[in-house]
Amino acid sequence: MPPEARRPARREARPAAAPTTLRTRIAAAFLLLTLLVCGAFAVAAVNIASSIEDRLIDQRLSRTADSLVELAHQNLPPDLPPSVTLYRGEAIPADLRDKPPGRYTVTQDGTQVNALLRDDLGTRFVLTDSDADFDKIQAGVYGLLGLAFVACLGLALFLAQLTASRIVAPVTALAQAVETGAAPRAYPLLDSTDELGVLSRAFAASTEAQQRYLDRERWFTGDVSHELRTPLAVMLGAAEILKARLSGRDDLVELAERIRRTAADTSERVVAMLLLSRDPASTGAPPTALLPLLRQEMDRCRPLLRGKAVEMTLHAEPDATTLEVPARPELAAIAVGNLIRNACQFTEQGRVDVRLECGRVVIEDTGIGIPSAVRDRIFDRFMQVDPAGAGSAGLGLAIVKRVAEHLGWVVSLEAPAQGGTRFVLSFAPTPDASPTTPA
Repeated sequence: MPPEARRPARREARPAAAPTTLRTRIAAAFLLLTLLVCGAFAVAAVNIASSIEDRLIDQRLSRTADSLVELAHQNLPPDLPPSVTLYRGEAIPADLRDKPPGRYTVTQDGTQVNALLRDDLGTRFVLTDSDADFDKIQAGVYGLLGLAFVACLGLALFLAQLTASRIVAPVTALAQAVETGAAPRAYPLLDSTDELGVLSRAFAASTEAQQRYLDRERWFTGDVSHELRTPLAVMLGAAEILKARLSGRDDLVELAERIRRTAADTSERVVAMLLLSRDPASTGAPPTALLPLLRQEMDRCRPLLRGKAVEMTLHAEPDATTLEVPARPELAAIAVGNLIRNACQFTEQGRVDVRLECGRVVIEDTGIGIPSAVRDRIFDRFMQVDPAGAGSAGLGLAIVKRVAEHLGWVVSLEAPAQGGTRFVLSFAPTPDASPTTPA
């Protein structure tokens, strides 16, 4: 049977990430967009306010200087605004005395003020203007901008929740309809012309196609099983009659017995296939003793070992000799029978060991093993271990996996250190159990 395969190291389970709902994503998108837009407007407002402040102060200083020159030409006293101060001659701040005419920013008493240096009166003079009043206005503007920013975020959050609810509600209704198994024709939004309607109709079409496929498969399995029962019963009865009439001819009696046994086995497999096509909850799960069932399947497979130097043995732990599992015996026989049959078929010499342990059955052989190229797909349908196929359709292990899933069991593939193959059929998953896919 299949070559040795190294069991991969178990991966540490990663903590599950907190689920992100569609509603949360929509709200986050609204808030992010609002934050970007409000931030852009805030930056523009600050730049505009600063530019306006500079222009207003420059214009006020320029108008004041022009008025001062005009009044001086008329021999009238200067008329200055309260925030503007005039400096002449030696009173001009020292850091402006050697500067050419123009606008400057200087520090007076620890406060920055705007200064305009001119020489229109024949002598140099300086006008300074404190922007304290502009600072107050600017602080008020910035405060209003902050309040508007917070209000926009709150409004965006409200609109995000409202919009998300309107968008997510139809999707949630569709998901609930699919999850609860509602009829495809009862899905919401089927008449809608938007993208949600397209999604609903796609779900309905896909669900109907799947239901038709499952119905065809169920009907086919049931019909085939039903139609095969009668000819199999006839074959079984004819084999029993033939065996009785051939009394005394041992060679022919043995042949008739093989026909009878094969017909009986086929009849049981047909019943099992019919059960496998049904819902597990509807098939029932009577307690089935495993030790007699293993012996029965081993006896069925012993003809496969004729002419081979192979010894098949059964080992049962003391606590497992009376072990029973909740499963239909026909299905349990398919699972363990296919594994034992594969071990006998692919082992030319050595041993086939069947071990019954508490919670699992182990079938181990010293055969050729499973090639590394097919280990990951060994439970796939139509996957054959040997290139020639050995007369097999490649369905045995796929059926075992399907039966195991039907019964709630776990089948796994291991590689013994001494070679060969080991299949483990666990009746209940344990912390160390491998997944249903092969190792």
